[in-house]
Amino acid sequence: MKIGIQTWGSNGDVRPFIALAGGLSAAGHDVTLAFTGVDNKDYSSLAGRLNFRIFRAFDKFEITPEMIERLIHCILKERNPVKQLSVILDDFFEPAVGDMYEASVKLCEENEIVIGHFIVYPLRAAAEKTGRLYITVALNHGFMSSRYAPPVGLPDIGTWINPLWWKLVDAMINRGIKPQVNGFLTREGLRPVERIGCDFWESKLLNLIAVSPHFCRTQKDWKAHNQVCGFFNVPESAEDWHMPDDLKRFIETGTPPVYMTFGSLMPPFPEGQEEIANLMYDAVALAGCRAIIQTSLDDLSHLPKRPDVYYIKETPHSRIFPYCAAVVHHGGAGTTQSATLAGCPSVVVAHIVEQQIWGCELKRLGIAPKLINRRSLTAKRLADAMRRVLLSPLMKARAQKISRAMRNEDGVGKAVELIERRLSGPNR
Repeated sequence: MKIGIQTWGSNGDVRPFIALAGGLSAAGHDVTLAFTGVDNKDYSSLAGRLNFRIFRAFDKFEITPEMIERLIHCILKERNPVKQLSVILDDFFEPAVGDMYEASVKLCEENEIVIGHFIVYPLRAAAEKTGRLYITVALNHGFMSSRYAPPVGLPDIGTWINPLWWKLVDAMINRGIKPQVNGFLTREGLRPVERIGCDFWESKLLNLIAVSPHFCRTQKDWKAHNQVCGFFNVPESAEDWHMPDDLKRFIETGTPPVYMTFGSLMPPFPEGQEEIANLMYDAVALAGCRAIIQTSLDDLSHLPKRPDVYYIKETPHSRIFPYCAAVVHHGGAGTTQSATLAGCPSVVVAHIVEQQIWGCELKRLGIAPKLINRRSLTAKRLADAMRRVLLSPLMKARAQKISRAMRNEDGVGKAVELIERRLSGPNR
């Protein structure tokens, strides 16, 4: 079967779809992935190793360091999550909608079925216009409403009150996003929608939830099209990475280090990168531990040096997290699940509401302390959280127990099975 896939976002929004594309290709399908990346990464080598086609869907849209700097400044200044989301969409999504829609139409014309990141509504529109079968993938379960659970981080007051929480969330989403979505639909000759709430984004044919069941509990009132699969993890065999000799020596000659990264939300300019690296360095000194600090800086001469700190550029998480005592991160979906899969407790420094959801889930599982909001981050607060994790054998034991269970999950395999079963059914 010919299958087109489309995603948008940072590295954490692209890699799960690379994993899914590879799994579908291995199952004998002809797969093409279109992506719009907000961090200018190249994924062609991964696509080649996993045997599927890939292309960028933003020929006329250029993401600059200034745009990323403005986004981070807004995140640190703006507390309203809807306003944060509006800035992200206004700067990084809406300017690329034209390019994404061209890619969506191409995928629909050339494939029998299309699968999209739930937020890529141009693909939904193209599928509606062409009559193509359409499946969505949710990388975060925190926006899926249920009377049996409140939005993550809000109190569970019961099945009568929880729906009111979700109505509030729906109203905020509707107010923040509806004008852009309906403007696009009207331009393309499609009927505008009256309400854009949490369930607007789901395909009613099949919505794959790419989250480990340990984080995502299937709720009794979810419809059958919502299926929890497990984490979509890129196989290690696809990663062309070998541990540098000096990093291997660093790991082998001391206690397990703490890995520290803010992922795609690291500042884009050297001055900002140095500021974050210095803050992390100070936290390491206060916590009295060893650390691997991730930075994209080419020139490390301005960073403080000590034998207990190793600076590194981006690495495949699955290849290095197993050697670490804990992971300090921004609370992205991929980093959260990669750290847990490796048996590492986490310290979450959340920048946006989605990351707060993951921080709350990690705390619920007992494998992270209370999250730190990025705007209130200090070296002392970070060091205190790191010490709490490193001095908690129970937290480590819980992380390792969940890790052993997650290793038996096959998120991509289950997704492929669900896709094939749904498409071979009588109501396809």
